[in-house]
Amino acid sequence: MRSGLLLMGAALFATAFPGTTPQRVALSAQRGSPQDLEISGEVPGVPPGQKRFVRYADLSSLPQVTFTVKDDENFEHPTELSGVPLDALISALGINGAKEMVAASAGDGYETHYPPEYRARHHPFLVLRIDGQEPAHWPKGPDGENYGPYLISHPAFTPAFHILAHKDTAQVPFGVMGLRFLDEAAVLKELLPPGGGAATSPAMEGYRIAQQNCLRCHRDGDIGGTKSPFGWPQMALIAQGNPAAFGKYVVRPNSVNPEANMPANPDYDAATVAALTAYFRSFAAAEGK
Repeated sequence: MRSGLLLMGAALFATAFPGTTPQRVALSAQRGSPQDLEISGEVPGVPPGQKRFVRYADLSSLPQVTFTVKDDENFEHPTELSGVPLDALISALGINGAKEMVAASAGDGYETHYPPEYRARHHPFLVLRIDGQEPAHWPKGPDGENYGPYLISHPAFTPAFHILAHKDTAQVPFGVMGLRFLDEAAVLKELLPPGGGAATSPAMEGYRIAQQNCLRCHRDGDIGGTKSPFGWPQMALIAQGNPAAFGKYVVRPNSVNPEANMPANPDYDAATVAALTAYFRSFAAAEGK
């Protein structure tokens, strides 16, 4: 495994000269190519509710890293990946990364989330080259999927936490078309179970699990994926009305609906399922007051 010399040099330069202004990346009002990366959210110079676009060539001009990645589930063999660290892109956009959550949106409705704590621990980067090749020459995935326009990976991944039977999971989406930059505190406030509670209460444990796992495909207001038609309100109603079916679906979706596309969670034990059920039920209970 090897890190890119460009990033190392940039880091050393920034340490030696802390007043140095980070390199800025140009934003376009219109998409000029399918390879342009969509940018939205709390970005300086981008009006609320609007989008801007970054060209692949401009992304390639930013400091980059290169790693031979051995544990990315998208690749069957060790693969050399090169790209821009998300924190470097945050700096290039003039964003205060200390409070920012990055939401990566894929074309199929999948949305992956990178809060500051996750980025500091796992150093995710936006992949620009696979085995030295630009996106037009990228290989297909194990199931024939296209990795582009972009994907996100890590140098290596070691889980940073365990909550009951859920462990910290690598967020490695492919087909990434855009990045949204959101205030982490505002996002998490909306996701908190009504009434809060102690950190070790079932609802709060379920909140931590849902934040990383469920939110990728299920939406809560303006945050989360749209891959599933069931958002937070629908899941809250199911958890409240039929908790046994809710728990069974979480662990083995196809046992409830043979046509379900949701990945199974066979490692989730009774306590983990109970925590998720308690979390979603808290929203239904609050609505019923």
